[in-house]
Amino acid sequence: MTSYDAQAALDAIRERQEQTREEYVRHNYSGAQGLLTALAVFAIGSAIDLPSPWSLAGRIAAGVLIAGGMVVQYRRARVRRRPTRAERVFTAWVVAAVLTVFIAALVAARLTELPVPSVPAAGVAAVATLVATYATRPIARRLARREGRG
Repeated sequence: MTSYDAQAALDAIRERQEQTREEYVRHNYSGAQGLLTALAVFAIGSAIDLPSPWSLAGRIAAGVLIAGGMVVQYRRARVRRRPTRAERVFTAWVVAAVLTVFIAALVAARLTELPVPSVPAAGVAAVATLVATYATRPIARRLARREGRG
């Protein structure tokens, strides 16, 4: 094997790794996954203040959306890999931000004395989830690329 052949093989490996990372980010931060997550956030958030039978229905709907989203995500994934520690920490920060938005919206809705304050707060949190899905895609892409260099 010549040095040129070795370099060409390394370049091909690096290109495939980059394609793998791009596919992972594209799949995990897709619009469909963001929409399912936003619907689940809305269902679980709005179920807090609803009366008894509707509260249970909201929680069941959220559970079905979460389970269905996970099944769809794992079945359709072309690339499977474990998230790195940095990716897990980043995901925790995004979840904490959406939860903070939900709590702030819930407090604001209660201060304005709305009849069912969790429903508009859940709507705000669902929109925040959609925004986070699209806004964090470049950061997730950088984290996936950094993982390959480390």
